[in-house]
Amino acid sequence: MANDGHLLPGASRSPEDREAYSCDFGRMTGRVPEGVATPQSVAEMASLVRHASRHGIRLTIRGAGHSQGGQTLTDCGVVLDTTCLDGIRPAGPGLVRAQGGVQWGLLVDTLRAEGSLPRVLPDFGALTVGGTLSAGGLGTTSHRYGAQVGQVEKLEVVTGTGERVRCSATRNAALFDAVRSGQGQFGIIAEAWIRLRTAGRRFRQYELHYHDFDRFADDLEHIVETDRFDHLRGEMRHDEDLIVLHAGFEYDEEPDDKRMLHALGHDENAYTRDIASVGRAGMYPPWSFGRMFYYPWRDWFLPWETLRTVLAQPWLDPDSVPRRPWRWIGLYPMGREAISAPLFMRPPGERAISYSVLTVMAESRHAQAVALARHLEEVDRTLVGLGGKSYLSGGVGYGPARWAEHYGEMLERGVSWKREFDPKHVFYTAGLPFADRSAAVRPGA
Repeated sequence: MANDGHLLPGASRSPEDREAYSCDFGRMTGRVPEGVATPQSVAEMASLVRHASRHGIRLTIRGAGHSQGGQTLTDCGVVLDTTCLDGIRPAGPGLVRAQGGVQWGLLVDTLRAEGSLPRVLPDFGALTVGGTLSAGGLGTTSHRYGAQVGQVEKLEVVTGTGERVRCSATRNAALFDAVRSGQGQFGIIAEAWIRLRTAGRRFRQYELHYHDFDRFADDLEHIVETDRFDHLRGEMRHDEDLIVLHAGFEYDEEPDDKRMLHALGHDENAYTRDIASVGRAGMYPPWSFGRMFYYPWRDWFLPWETLRTVLAQPWLDPDSVPRRPWRWIGLYPMGREAISAPLFMRPPGERAISYSVLTVMAESRHAQAVALARHLEEVDRTLVGLGGKSYLSGGVGYGPARWAEHYGEMLERGVSWKREFDPKHVFYTAGLPFADRSAAVRPGA
């Protein structure tokens, strides 16, 4: 560790604990930390950050560890695990206060009795509030509400000097802008005031199959424009010449299926699901993702006008990714609601498409997983050429020039924010442009 020999008070250096934090969900990168700290309160977390700042200890922030490219790993500092910060409390009409270590699934379960839900939920309930807000956050309601970072009223943040600061669009606005989609490079999200919506009592979802991709594109454009469904998620199965649209809605009184499906051009409704667990309806169960696999995943946001090109996927030949069930290639429409988080990089325009290539590789296929990750870096060049932006949930392999391309004019702003909110570079994530000096581009360079 690059410090004078000090370790955070209470941090564990046991080989077992260090090994437990040496990989993330993606398992494509391994780094063994010098120590692991698990604060039990925001006050303790702020004290640990102050100690780290005084003694030159680097911290890497970890919630669920669901990153795919090593963002929650370090081999030159201490991992600070936020999962014990799991308090939830009401915050007035239309709001809930959730600490950064709260799992979204737990938040859903807590809100169930009052019939409310966060406006945007992730696909996986074990992800933490602080983790997804640090990345951006999207889900099946993003065609209506955009990204999670656009649905936060206020935050409490622990800065790189250990100061606890409340921030919003009107109070300490620069910090508010820096930490939302800031990848943990400027401060730790200790608590979030999250906007809520009224939830229906039940959830019904159709699995609509399309063999005609142009007809699917026509329907998706119409569905998004008319706001017909509450939840949308598409899956491309090119080896089956099929696109699947999961179209769901919440309701209190028995709905009319014919009306909901009227004038749509799908070939068949292969399955209708109807359940009472509304909040968790769009989430995959915890057993969906085994910890013994490799996950070379990549996500992008693409301009809405590229929809038909995205459906054709000319950049993926049949042999470039595994076949189902070892891969999921999907899209989410991203809505027109304005996203005020300037580090959430997406194409200009009212709408965008979230496009993902999510693959699973057995433990014995490490070489193939590495090769696929490199291939997806090549795909990235094509998608950026179409006007796309990479979503930083996984490792992107960018260097200074590509970070400049990704962030544009926001790069210099980010460097300035780093200097202001984390002047000693306490918060460190290898490969990211503001926290990793070797990856940063100096203003004017």
